[in-house]
Amino acid sequence: MSLLRRFFGEPIIQFLIMGVVIFAGYAVLQDDPVEPETSNAIVVSAGRIAQLNEMFSRTWQRPATQDELDALIDAYVKEEVYYREGRKLGLDEDDTVFRRRLQQKMEFLMEPSAAQLAPEDGELEAYLAANADGYDIPARIAFEQVFFDPGTRGDTTAAAAEQALAVIRDGVDAAELGDRTMLPGAMPLSSTAQIASTFGVEFTEALLAAPIGEWSGPVRSTFGVHLVNVDEKQEARAAVLAEVIDNVRRDWEEERRREIIEERYGELLTQYSVVVEPADEQAASVDAAPAVQ
Repeated sequence: MSLLRRFFGEPIIQFLIMGVVIFAGYAVLQDDPVEPETSNAIVVSAGRIAQLNEMFSRTWQRPATQDELDALIDAYVKEEVYYREGRKLGLDEDDTVFRRRLQQKMEFLMEPSAAQLAPEDGELEAYLAANADGYDIPARIAFEQVFFDPGTRGDTTAAAAEQALAVIRDGVDAAELGDRTMLPGAMPLSSTAQIASTFGVEFTEALLAAPIGEWSGPVRSTFGVHLVNVDEKQEARAAVLAEVIDNVRRDWEEERRREIIEERYGELLTQYSVVVEPADEQAASVDAAPAVQ
């Protein structure tokens, strides 16, 4: 799931967006006047009240009572009063938290639309071709194993495994040999990553080199010594789009989203002249001085 989908999946984001839509609709329908912030008037419009009521309903799954709505309006007025007075005092200036919240809101506004994140014909194929290594289908192996426990057998573990291999080749059932273990006695076709997560990298590498259709070993793992019988082996290969289309689409969308946001930021940046003043030499020398022990 993409970052944007997770973002819009948050309930609080859903009802905030719904509130904004309703507020905008009411503002258009009611043609409420908007007082400039320099005015001392605080107008709680019908659209704003509808927004507060909708946000309450989405949170509590019921409409607000009149008392609750009055309390929401009072809270909004208090917030507006403190906001305006705080700005008069310049409390919003050089406030890192406030600045970051504004940045987050601007980044939200610059998010591309669904249409802009819809790939055109051939784009996913081209993306896969350019990033093929990241989508390779890993080697997969199906196998059986018999375990020999060093904790029980000590220095004779490898020798015991070699003796067991000899009797298996003479026709003895492998299931009758070995030591008890919580490890799986067999794994169906599994990726090398899955096998390594269970048995370890050394075991997996040995399994890749093992012959198909016969018992071989001894093979060492994180846990001890094994005999293995590889039933089937599929080599690593390049993926075709149908096999990895969900991952390719997700990654393409994420890359395209970053490109669009960076383009929009670049357009905003062209409106400004950025001057980075040299560091104060005296301050720099103080910062560079060793601490007194």
